[in-house]
Amino acid sequence: MEQKFAVNNYDYRRFHERKKYPAEIVFHHANRLYAGSLKDVSLGGAYIETYCVNQFSTKDIVTISIPFSFGQNNVKRRGSILWLNNAGFGVEFI
Repeated sequence: MEQKFAVNNYDYRRFHERKKYPAEIVFHHANRLYAGSLKDVSLGGAYIETYCVNQFSTKDIVTISIPFSFGQNNVKRRGSILWLNNAGFGVEFI
């Protein structure tokens, strides 16, 4: 199912449906490793909650290791931070 929406004055459109995907993850930014919780994911992006959200800005590039739900393997995806709130941030995969 395709979703589209605009938020505030931003020209942001969601083209892929988000799926709940609760998982503990690690991600990299500027040669540092961070921990967080993946809350949802789509083909185009993800929402990550992390206690260190105040260390990031929009347009920062992060590499996320997303665990498969059925095994020990991970998939790595690079993304750009589109928005932040007090609990985490939204990433668009690039």
